Amino acid sequence: MSASPGIMDTDHLHIDVHVKEKAQLKLFTQSFNKLHPMKTGASQHTDVQVASGAIFHYIPHPVTPFKDSIFKATNHIHLAEDAVLMWGDIISVGRIYMKEAFEFNRLHTQTKIFRSGKLAFIDNQLLQPKKQPIQKMLFFEGYTHQATFLFSANFAQELKNELDEILTVEYNDISYGFTQASSDVVILRALGSDGELLYDFLQMLGQLCWDFTMHKLSESKEVLENEGAESSPFVTETVLAESIATEEVVTGSVVAKKKSTTSPRKKRVVKSKTEEGLKYA
Repeated sequence: MSASPGIMDTDHLHIDVHVKEKAQLKLFTQSFNKLHPMKTGASQHTDVQVASGAIFHYIPHPVTPFKDSIFKATNHIHLAEDAVLMWGDIISVGRIYMKEAFEFNRLHTQTKIFRSGKLAFIDNQLLQPKKQPIQKMLFFEGYTHQATFLFSANFAQELKNELDEILTVEYNDISYGFTQASSDVVILRALGSDGELLYDFLQMLGQLCWDFTMHKLSESKEVLENEGAESSPFVTETVLAESIATEEVVTGSVVAKKKSTTSPRKKRVVKSKTEEGLKYA
């Protein structure tokens, strides 16, 4: 997924990912994604299709924009009604040790999540250091890396409740916050000064969400199995004795005469010609 040695000027990448029904996919990158100096700009479009009952987990390494780089990344994620998504994104301010922090020209990322064909969530972020106070409050606030983590599932509210209890620890090197952005989307945003540290942090969150999803799927399977057992009909077999019936008209009824060898406890069902009900002969 990471093009080496990075993305060059005028590059246009298109990535298609299709997770089939009930499949489970974890997709990884090899290294940081480097954006080289540009005059015109480059772009990358990722289109993801996650079918019914499928799970998709994708947390790439950070993006590092070099001086004068211009880049736009769009992500369109289409989820089936019961599909599950774990998605991450990390942005660096540049090659810090090359004195290129906040020296990129323009970095635009847009992520849209669709569920059952309807737009459920959009994250649109445009960074232009030459036009915005990008190092101040509401932007990077003195940090050098920004991470975003998205979780989308029908049980997102339950995950949010779990995170409220789990993510209570304060980290010295990471500042983060999370909220429920819609009925089926939870978003976490984090700031830090170490790309690898934030990457490990998102991987930890991704694994936590993966384990929680496995737990929910196991619960659903048990419920379905229990419901199936309760709704199964109680099957009984009726043993019908072999007999030779002769018809005699007696006041409009049919009488079946059995062989004398037939057990008296075995009954044969005969339908009356004059009544709609079933009679035992």
